[in-house]
Amino acid sequence: MGTEKNTIIFKLVYQNKEYQVQTRRDQYHTLMTLIADHLSILDFGLCCGMGSCGTCMVEINEKYSPIRQFIISCNVQIDEALSNTTINIPSKNY
Repeated sequence: MGTEKNTIIFKLVYQNKEYQVQTRRDQYHTLMTLIADHLSILDFGLCCGMGSCGTCMVEINEKYSPIRQFIISCNVQIDEALSNTTINIPSKNY
C-alpha cells in the first residue's frame, strides 16, 4: 500500500490484536467514527459523539500526549498528531 503526502498511519490495539490504519485527515470526522468503522466493536461510541458517556474511551501512547491517559475518542480529530501512535481500546468497557 503506497503512502500519499497527506496520509496518516497509526496502530489500533483491541483484544491483543494490532490493526494498522492508513487514512487521510478528511476521511473521518473523529477517531471514534474511524474505530467504529474499522473494528465494529459492539456498543463502542453508543452515544454517537456527544462526549458524555465514555463508551468511546481509548488510551493513546505518549507521542500524542505526554501523560498516558484515557481519552474520549469522539473528541479526537484525525490529524497528523495521530501519526505513528498506538491507540489501545480497552475491552473491559464494551
